[in-house]
Amino acid sequence: MRYLFFSILCCFLVAAVSAQGSDSIVGSWQFRNDQVEIVVELSADGTFHQVTASAKGRETYTGRYQLTGQVLYFLPQGASQPMQLKCRFLDADTLLVTYPSGENLQWKRSKPARMAAPQERPAPGPAAKTGIAKASVDPSSSAQPGKKRPVLFMQRTWEPNEKAFTFLLPRGWKFQGGIFNVNPMQTNGPGNSIAPKCDLTVKNDDRGTIMLHWFPAWNYADLTYSPTGANLFRPGQYYQGMRVKPLPATKQFLTELFQTSRPQASNVNVLAEDPMREVVEASFRSNQQINANLRQMGLRLNSYDALAMLVEYNEGGQRFREALITNITDARGGAFMWSNEETIAFRAPAGEYEAWKPVLDTIRSSVQVNPQWAAAVARAMGERAKSALETQRYINKVANEIVENRRRTNAEIRHEQYLFITGQEEYTNPFTGQHERDTSYYRYRWVNNQGDYLYTDENSFDPNKYEEYNTREWKRTPVMKR
Repeated sequence: MRYLFFSILCCFLVAAVSAQGSDSIVGSWQFRNDQVEIVVELSADGTFHQVTASAKGRETYTGRYQLTGQVLYFLPQGASQPMQLKCRFLDADTLLVTYPSGENLQWKRSKPARMAAPQERPAPGPAAKTGIAKASVDPSSSAQPGKKRPVLFMQRTWEPNEKAFTFLLPRGWKFQGGIFNVNPMQTNGPGNSIAPKCDLTVKNDDRGTIMLHWFPAWNYADLTYSPTGANLFRPGQYYQGMRVKPLPATKQFLTELFQTSRPQASNVNVLAEDPMREVVEASFRSNQQINANLRQMGLRLNSYDALAMLVEYNEGGQRFREALITNITDARGGAFMWSNEETIAFRAPAGEYEAWKPVLDTIRSSVQVNPQWAAAVARAMGERAKSALETQRYINKVANEIVENRRRTNAEIRHEQYLFITGQEEYTNPFTGQHERDTSYYRYRWVNNQGDYLYTDENSFDPNKYEEYNTREWKRTPVMKR
């Protein structure tokens, strides 16, 4: 469900650091008076290390930080909310810091941050295969503190089968699958022919070492509440075009999905689970009218259950980490069916998962539906297509409601803090003027008039000066003014 479906895994993100003009926040800073001495090390990879010595003793803190405009956020390990400091450069080596208590301290730069050793440029061949610019370092280096992240070039690409939508794809990556339709004559009914389905995989190589998979949403028949159907139809048969399958627990559904898609996996370990209660609550609110109608008819109400699960496993001699997410609708009371909605999985080598997750999030959240395709579907399928489009609108509505719910229940957290926690930033597209939310993993974000994006940490990097990019005009996307 767009980017928000993965925000529950934000603890695995790597924070980006924003530079302010030519005065870099990266480095070692010190404050000292008669009562306290504070030494803060701000690293280029978005992590900090702070030592505070006072009459109470010596305290050490580590965690993540981000500078947005004149607001400096610190999120120590174990903390659920960041601390917000205001800061202003008095000169290149003096930073005026205002704490939440109103106290002002002047931090003095004691030494620049430790820098990684210079990296040799890789050969053009491997760079192209990973979607990384030829002048970049190996992508796995972004998972190692202190090393420079590579330039990332993402091209807007059409869904191949029906040109139903576009999405951003790292240059050189592969994709397979796309939109397909179910023939009701082959499934003994129309239960899965209401709307087109999508089964699309994007990956960096044939094996899918790093990959994102959109699974199709299927309607299944469960005749538990049917007076006679439970005795007439057995699991594996088809009822009105839907395969008969008893409704499983959400974890069981994801476990079965994982076992089917990763049959060679071994040494599987579930690292984390999140029931995504806000998604469930939003689903209930969005379908109040449906449940009201079911209540008037004396039927069992629809219910919803969502889950995100993070697993690690071995496959082909390599350790992988993979996230799987779904939202199950239980409509057995009124329609004798249940369905899996917005079922998504992505994976990367375990040691590189944190580095690649923002990239995969960006791919997934970049989907733009083709309105001409949507109109053609509406003309061809009438009310069936209308139902599908309403489902898509419902998904978007749920995503917006999640944001609003979090703002209401966390009123003390400012919007910028929410973006920081979820590893996002808001930008202004210089070509369209539209506001776009995207990953804050990289410091700089470029766009061209074809909707391609390029990400880099290098302030001096200008794609207009490189022959491999300058077939189109590129403009840097600034952070949205607030």
